[in-house]
Amino acid sequence: MHRFIVDDLSLDDLRLPEEEAHHAVHVLRVQPGSHVILVDGRGMSATAEVVESGKKGCSAHVVQRNVHAREREVAIHLAVAPTKQNDRFEWFVEKAVEIGVDRITPLMTERTERTRLRTDRLLRVAVSAMKQSQRTWLPQIDEPVALSALLREELPGQRFFGWCAGEHESLVARYQPTMDALVLIGPEGDFTPGEADALRKHQFQAVSLGAARLRTETAALAACTWMSFAQQAR
Repeated sequence: MHRFIVDDLSLDDLRLPEEEAHHAVHVLRVQPGSHVILVDGRGMSATAEVVESGKKGCSAHVVQRNVHAREREVAIHLAVAPTKQNDRFEWFVEKAVEIGVDRITPLMTERTERTRLRTDRLLRVAVSAMKQSQRTWLPQIDEPVALSALLREELPGQRFFGWCAGEHESLVARYQPTMDALVLIGPEGDFTPGEADALRKHQFQAVSLGAARLRTETAALAACTWMSFAQQAR
């Protein structure tokens, strides 16, 4: 069944949001009487019967609701420097949502090449990936944040940053799948030595993701994949 996101699933009779309704009516051509899956991105899904599908939009009647627990007991948070080419960062967001992530923060560092980012586009990418992968929880997509501001937040006990220039250990060896984790991935030019020192002072561990030097989006996705799989293997 086709999936659509609806912010509030508490009502029995509801209308799909404009963008979702357009996709349902004009792209998928759902017909009255057909059944669809509705999700709110916060763990609730509903089977619903389409009542109206036309120029005035798309409405449906909820037949059954289900509440889904979070997929992971511990959180995966990735803070990643936006790439120079925007489509590469969107590709990372799409794949990270498909694999499993709880929060994505675009990270502004001294060497970050792209300083302007449309988070509304990233959110649409994340919603699409959530529906495609048949998930019911939508990850948090943050507005861009400076590294200094991120370090002032309440941080999880497990903290890593990808580091190519200096001493580091393997993320595979250091990651503990029983604890919330935050992984920082820097821009193409890496974190500066000063940023690396600041991260270490905030108890971040420098880690690598293998012998090869990876692009920013590849490194972020590799970290996401390893942590997600490590949790599933427990």
